[in-house]
Amino acid sequence: MNKQYTLRSSVRAIMATSCVFSSSYLAVAFPLSAQTSLPSSEETVKVKEIERIAITGSNIRRRGYDFSTPSPIQTLGEQEIAETGAVQVQDIFKGITANSGSQLLQDATTLQGTSQFSLRGLGVGSTLTLINGRRAGLAPVVDGSGQLFTDVNQYPVNMIKRVEVLTDGASSTYGSEAVAGVVNIFTRNDFDGFEVTGEYRDTTNESGQLGAAFGVQGDRGSFTLFANYYTQTSATRSDFPNFADGNLLSDGIAGAFDSGTGSPGRFNLAIPDDSIAGGYARAAGPSTADPDCVAAGGLLDEAGGNCRYHFLDQRRIFPEEYRVQVFSTADYDVSDDLNVFAEVGFSRNDIRDGNGGLLTRRSANAGGFLVPGDHPFNFFVADDAAAGGIRYAGPEAFSADPNLEAVDLIYRGRPLGSDADGPNQADIFTIFTNTRIVAGFDYAVNDDWLLYGSYTWSNSDYSRTAPREWDIPVYAEQIVAGNWNPFGTRIVSPELISPKDGVSVAANGDAVLSTFNLFRTDNALVRQAVAEISLSGTTGLELPGGDVALAVGAQYREIQLRDVPDGRYQNGNNRLNETIPAVFGDQEVYAFFGEADFPVFDWLQVQAALRYEDYGDQGGDTLDPKISFKADLSEEFAIRGSYGTSFQAPSIRQSAGIVGVGTVTDPADPSGGAFIITIITQGSEDLVPQSAENINLGLLYNADWGINISADFFYYDYQDLILPGSDPQFIFDQVFLGNLPADRALRSPDGQVATAIANFVNGGSSEITGLDIVADYQTEVGAGELQIAFKTTLITGFESSEFGDIKGNRNFSNGFGSTPDLKTNLGATYSYENHTFNITVRYVGSYLDDQAQQDIDSQTTIDLRYDVQLEGLLGDKETLLSIGAVNVLDELAPRINARPFFDTEVHDPRGRQLYLSFKQSF
Repeated sequence: MNKQYTLRSSVRAIMATSCVFSSSYLAVAFPLSAQTSLPSSEETVKVKEIERIAITGSNIRRRGYDFSTPSPIQTLGEQEIAETGAVQVQDIFKGITANSGSQLLQDATTLQGTSQFSLRGLGVGSTLTLINGRRAGLAPVVDGSGQLFTDVNQYPVNMIKRVEVLTDGASSTYGSEAVAGVVNIFTRNDFDGFEVTGEYRDTTNESGQLGAAFGVQGDRGSFTLFANYYTQTSATRSDFPNFADGNLLSDGIAGAFDSGTGSPGRFNLAIPDDSIAGGYARAAGPSTADPDCVAAGGLLDEAGGNCRYHFLDQRRIFPEEYRVQVFSTADYDVSDDLNVFAEVGFSRNDIRDGNGGLLTRRSANAGGFLVPGDHPFNFFVADDAAAGGIRYAGPEAFSADPNLEAVDLIYRGRPLGSDADGPNQADIFTIFTNTRIVAGFDYAVNDDWLLYGSYTWSNSDYSRTAPREWDIPVYAEQIVAGNWNPFGTRIVSPELISPKDGVSVAANGDAVLSTFNLFRTDNALVRQAVAEISLSGTTGLELPGGDVALAVGAQYREIQLRDVPDGRYQNGNNRLNETIPAVFGDQEVYAFFGEADFPVFDWLQVQAALRYEDYGDQGGDTLDPKISFKADLSEEFAIRGSYGTSFQAPSIRQSAGIVGVGTVTDPADPSGGAFIITIITQGSEDLVPQSAENINLGLLYNADWGINISADFFYYDYQDLILPGSDPQFIFDQVFLGNLPADRALRSPDGQVATAIANFVNGGSSEITGLDIVADYQTEVGAGELQIAFKTTLITGFESSEFGDIKGNRNFSNGFGSTPDLKTNLGATYSYENHTFNITVRYVGSYLDDQAQQDIDSQTTIDLRYDVQLEGLLGDKETLLSIGAVNVLDELAPRINARPFFDTEVHDPRGRQLYLSFKQSF
């Protein structure tokens, strides 16, 4: 663990930041009540009457009226969030069965440390995330489909009061990103007092957090501040036996973590190449593996011609993380009619991944590196038995015969191998910083109408500094000069003194390594500004069920994206021979919207919404309607339904292109195992926006004896989907068969698969249907109360015009998220006096891995939690102690037959997680 990030220093950082936030708010937004004359009791009542009420799924704001929307909304309160064992916002995902396709874990990509909501598996850019009804900001990185998203891990869990999930399309209300639905995170703006929270968690890796909350509720205003520090230790793949077992070279078939390019590697006789000044070529004849291959941590091919590299622990599957998160709110009643409010959020996430023995696709000679015969540790001699043959004589032979001459060699391999993995990794430093500022007002024009305005500014940026970015010319020079030993003797006989010069030591020194060990630094940022104004209230038009309500408004959004790769990658002078251009993009959106609520009868409510958005020449414009209703058939039964259209313009990255990584098997050598490759997905200015129609139809049952049930059928019809044109394996296979141009699948100079070139395209249409069922039941049992909660999402159909029937699919080969057919949560909570017990069973059904064409097994996990509230333990306020277990039976994540051997969008590889937490109020 990085010593500079101690718990003490982090707590000091939280306290310092808290003081800055507090003093700023107190100076600007307050005196709350102390420095102004206190209102009379009548005035206080009047102030409370004009409290704004924001509703998920509607722009209508009413005064003193409990307004509900006909749209289907799933809610997780503080208790339900606690029952998920959430320490990060992404832990809440498993409490939402409609959530599918979120990136829960990403090793070796720019997505490390981030996470996002994704409803229905329709893509992370198709779910809009809000904080208190306003846009939450965008991350500076994109997923493999080029979609921008909100990194929800930037927010502290202790700020959350509840999470409301709108599970049908809402573009007519919120705009283009709300195609699949909306997740609205409401904060604890009504918190009063001071509390401290903490947790320790033990699983494959360890984690802990320390949080604080402070709130003041005055007669005319309020202020809250939430701060949290989170840290976790790292874990490599070998810490998970189910990933490591059975993945080694066997019967000539390479394992999933076995690369064809090792260190030590393979050698050929070098012969002068007259076509290149000072160049060399490989002589005809078989390659010879380094004789110390196995002893030095490599894997020897059965034929003995290659020393492979087992890169199981080249990267960390769980990196070290250190997060500081702060979120604050304030509001103040300037007068009886005017309320102003503000929000400020800041987070910083420091991530420490590791680099092991990185490969190079760039070489100096004949796809490799010249090792001259006079190199102090070149003990290869000519083998006259075969043309171009070489044999290893060894240091003993050279010691015995000073006249023995070594031959010039071509070395094909990495600078470092397994000796640089695991505990010997070099740290990759990634820093995400996120800032979000909101300012706004609510003004009561009269008793019936409210004017609302807000401005939201967010900035998210990241920088990544990665070592072992090899300077290939210098590396080649150090080998030729005899200063760098590429042979296995550097590992198995590090103290060996070369018998050829009597001076050189086999072990390589850090001083020489530093001459060609460069650092790659990439930077990116995304800024979003949203200005919105709306007027809402009752029209005076009376229907049998009440007044017609109306909301009209306008919104302006601007997104700025800056992605600046390391200079060596911009000019192509790097170890991978890649050219990645810098991307600078801007997007402006103008929107106008209207919404009306018609209480037709006491038992029938109808809502209609209409939104116009204009992206200019970056996506055109659209007009999206939505109509919804709720009908009370009796005191217990009701039905609801909605129909709407949605719109999603191409993102800046989809227009400009993205660069990612993936794995493929070489079709020219199917037994060679998986190779890490670069995937360049080129953008296009010819992309047209995605559009969708969505229908929801639901049945509700609410009985006065304690049970509530809702069952909602949903239907989405997506058109003109923006997807990567082909998966990398398909590209290499088709190029090999001659069905695609050769420049779509690039290879390194030694013939190894290197880069797949894809294109973003409008990829046809898809239809998805399914059913959400939510139920809860409360009753008294003995002297306590029992609550049973049930949620399930069943996907009944997922048809793609391009990919066929993809229901119950991992969707590796297309741009959709993993969509298991069935996800179910069943929980029971029993509360007795100051004790609370919870058990939750979570089930994920089996589904198909379309990469390996094999089934992924279903999984059932059980979570347990026990809470006890103690009075007077510290002062006169409550102390809450909790102990729990996530996946108490230690069920392993279902295995897939491809790296990383589990589905990162569905399953958690960590097994049983035991935790102890506390909350102390003051």
